[in-house]
Amino acid sequence: MATIHTELPEDRQGHHGEYVVGQTLKTFSNPGLELWFDINYIAGITDLDLILHDNQVGLYLIEIKSMTIDSIETFTMTDFVIKEGQKRQHPKSQLLTGSLKLRDHLRRFPKLKDKKKMPFLQSTVLWSEITRSDWKQGFTDPSIVAFEEMCIFKDDLSSYNKLIGALQRLWDRPLLGTATPLLARSEHGEMDEFRKAIAPAKHKIEITKSMSSELSRPVKDSQRIADKYELGKPHKASIQGPPGTGKTTILREIGLRNLAAGARVLHVCFNKVLAADQKREYQILRKSIEEYGFIDVFDIWELYKELGHSTGINGEEQVVENVRAFLESEDGKSFLKYDVILIDESQDLRDGFFQVVEQIARSNAAWFIAYGKGQETNNFFKDESHPSPWLNEFLATSDPNYLKRSFRNSTKAFLLAQSFWEKFPNLEEAKEWLKGKFSQQPASDNQFELDLEIPQSKNDFKVELLPSERKRKSAIKNLVLSAIEDSRRANRGEDLLVAVLAPSTKKADEGEAQVSSGYELVREVLEEVAQEFSLDFHDLVPKENRRDVPKIGAIRLVTLQGIRGLSASHVIIFDLLQLEKWAKRTGGSIKPPIVNLTYIALSRSKASTIVAIDDSEESEIEPFLMDMLGYATELAIKQGDK
Repeated sequence: MATIHTELPEDRQGHHGEYVVGQTLKTFSNPGLELWFDINYIAGITDLDLILHDNQVGLYLIEIKSMTIDSIETFTMTDFVIKEGQKRQHPKSQLLTGSLKLRDHLRRFPKLKDKKKMPFLQSTVLWSEITRSDWKQGFTDPSIVAFEEMCIFKDDLSSYNKLIGALQRLWDRPLLGTATPLLARSEHGEMDEFRKAIAPAKHKIEITKSMSSELSRPVKDSQRIADKYELGKPHKASIQGPPGTGKTTILREIGLRNLAAGARVLHVCFNKVLAADQKREYQILRKSIEEYGFIDVFDIWELYKELGHSTGINGEEQVVENVRAFLESEDGKSFLKYDVILIDESQDLRDGFFQVVEQIARSNAAWFIAYGKGQETNNFFKDESHPSPWLNEFLATSDPNYLKRSFRNSTKAFLLAQSFWEKFPNLEEAKEWLKGKFSQQPASDNQFELDLEIPQSKNDFKVELLPSERKRKSAIKNLVLSAIEDSRRANRGEDLLVAVLAPSTKKADEGEAQVSSGYELVREVLEEVAQEFSLDFHDLVPKENRRDVPKIGAIRLVTLQGIRGLSASHVIIFDLLQLEKWAKRTGGSIKPPIVNLTYIALSRSKASTIVAIDDSEESEIEPFLMDMLGYATELAIKQGDK
């Protein structure tokens, strides 16, 4: 029997033809016939109906069209209309886009970068409900008759040998214009690496019920803004607001809507870990429909590499010219430009980045940029100011959306983070600011600012004191287990985000405090807990791991310096004292303000935040937080008594 690497298509409405194709092909006797159905689980490629590999005839990408000849109203080499005037994307266009995006995905695997090792991909359309004679009788135009020779039909599925004969005829009748080389007409290239690259187990995401509802919750709220922008039109809009107000989820909702309408979408952010997170969430939330576009999600350096910039940060000054040269090269000429541009974390992006994106956007592209004042953490040495000149001009001329309401955090966590940003280190002013928010009466002009009924949990934000060395590991383990228990009890998702100071080997200069990180001990605890409870654990602190796409509901360990943009149901923050020391150190690029870094770290959770502190006299942040937390709890109790 054939070797099937994925699940077979289900018999569902509108897709019975794909089901029949799967049931037919699985019976063919040659185990050298390999099949992958419904390849919609790989980030960055379009939905692919079928990939077929056979040791006699090579590798094929197949678009399945399961309709009768009578249901086709118009078919030319450019137009495809089914009954009742429903326009559809032309299958040739679908195959061209699908093959190019699959090629881009495969090239990211080291063994497939060499063109000689990349398997040659042939493309065709399978009209699974139409016989070849039906097609010839239905269409008399010579160009459409010629198109028939580039396709396979229902009668070609009557036996394995019939199918092989039909595929062989395509060698000299290529749908996309390139005849199949002789060496590619059988087993060829690095097929083992190809199999790994599209293996479902490597890409498919399993999701629990509580995580599914938790992921979709903020997306539903973000539709209010996303729905403002008509699909297929050029827009120039900014999404601005504090952490947790929904900037990223609004961008993602805009991306999902345009993706479902067939657009080519680019989503870029500064942070590698955030980009990996977004790849995962797009795969979970995207709909499976016929007329789908594609979305590419990159961090900035991943995008630069994709566009031919190989010298990294050392050659950053040349990135605009390098991209221009790539787009003029043989490989770059087939690059598919984007209809919709989504840019997150824009406050840290420099002019060169925006000039690169301008080169790969269509002239009538829609632009949506998220900007967070006070959330700048990079380029303090290279740029004199934030935002960059390009971005400053965009913000001044765009349609602005100012966000005030917390989409992510509970009210208490949101207000504590905001009070820190607004007033730290002045405790009395911070208390007055907080008191004013709790006493605010809902009105039409502030109804989206806060929902003071949100914290359902009375312990949604906690500060815990860590003991000294001997008892420290046990205390850390108790905090982690407590967060896991709370997550299951609250039914608010099961993912846990843990942050520590990025470890460093740099010695303190004379007169500076030595900086240490809790990374090693925290990682040891998380590894033990993950093993004990059979949980997935992703250590995203090492640079080489930061582009790993984490599993849903996993424990993630990240750095405080790289936590911006990330979110989780439950968050534990370590090393705030060490972060203070690190921010004050000299050398290297200028550090971001400690108020920015702490503001960002405190606003990551959807359900609960635990801040683990050292109770040191050296810290300004820790006593400020403890006093503010106590005062916020006091205000909440008084409000509840009214």
